[in-house]
Amino acid sequence: MPVNDYGVWKANAVHYVIEHREDKSKNPHLLLYIDDRGDTTNHSYYHSRHRSHKPSQRNKEIPGLVRAVINIRSGEKEESRLAYWIDHNYNDHPIINSLTDLPLGFHPLADTKQNPAGLRTDYIRSNLFKINTGQILAHDDPNPENDIADAIEPEIEKAIDEHADLYLFGARFIDFKGIHNLHMNQGNIDEWKHDDGVFQDGAILIHYPSSNRWLALFIGFASQAVHTDDSSGHAIASGVWSNYLSHIGTHVNLMNSVTIDEASVNSIGSQPRRRSVTLTNVTNHKKPVSSWKIMNSTGEFQTLPADASLDAMASHSFDIPNVPLSDHGDTITLMNEQGLKVDGVSYRPQHERIAGQSVMFAH
Repeated sequence: MPVNDYGVWKANAVHYVIEHREDKSKNPHLLLYIDDRGDTTNHSYYHSRHRSHKPSQRNKEIPGLVRAVINIRSGEKEESRLAYWIDHNYNDHPIINSLTDLPLGFHPLADTKQNPAGLRTDYIRSNLFKINTGQILAHDDPNPENDIADAIEPEIEKAIDEHADLYLFGARFIDFKGIHNLHMNQGNIDEWKHDDGVFQDGAILIHYPSSNRWLALFIGFASQAVHTDDSSGHAIASGVWSNYLSHIGTHVNLMNSVTIDEASVNSIGSQPRRRSVTLTNVTNHKKPVSSWKIMNSTGEFQTLPADASLDAMASHSFDIPNVPLSDHGDTITLMNEQGLKVDGVSYRPQHERIAGQSVMFAH
């Protein structure tokens, strides 16, 4: 059964506490206190007043503030590390088009099987980040800047100092006083499988209005599956994030073995334009891609020709007349004949690109 009361909470960061290993917490978190009332005059007071919390007090509420519970360690005994992606310049993903005008507060996101230009997030299907930029991090590495808390803390401090807008995707507490599940919520193992679902993953997006810069943070568990069922969100292949991200640079996995490098989208003005994608085989052997599919954010897809293949380290352009690619921004996903994701990209609206140019994607 998917997580309950999934949505996005827009607010301002006020204060945070990191539960360290000396607190003897079996499942430590970063506790982020947020304010969705729009009044930042007392934020400095809150931050300084509550900075000295003792460990026994750290999971308590602060009057007037909402508590966001961010995992910095998995509860799984054999593999407690996290998978972690951060993008310090997230201005190019189309999801931000729908975020800026949201009012402060919690916004429930209704369950849906499709996600056309919607806000529900999915680590596999929304192409939220470049898979191969992820890291596997522990929560208690003694070396500086080597664990998940060290990676998150500077961004939280900056968000507090600059009164940035936060967009927290997750599940609201049953008492409506907080939010959790700010991590991947599918491909789980054992006792957590009941939380599996699609388009219900957590995320933390930060918008700095003064510079109009967006930052995005995505957290998964190292034991979660890289490929999941489109309906249930359950694992459908054996690969997990710890396997994939630990092997980057040593051998090529299914993901990113073939990459989407370029796309021609719908039109320039009123003139129709050929739609196509350019795929590149980054392996050192020939790759058959027959019956592979190219899909957009609404689920429309094009199956590649039965004889399609890519030579080693070679690129080829494929027409996709059955896959509309919106001028307002879209996602493009490449799946193999078994329905497993191989690569995924996203792009922003046409007016932010030079007219007539194809969209280029870096890997």
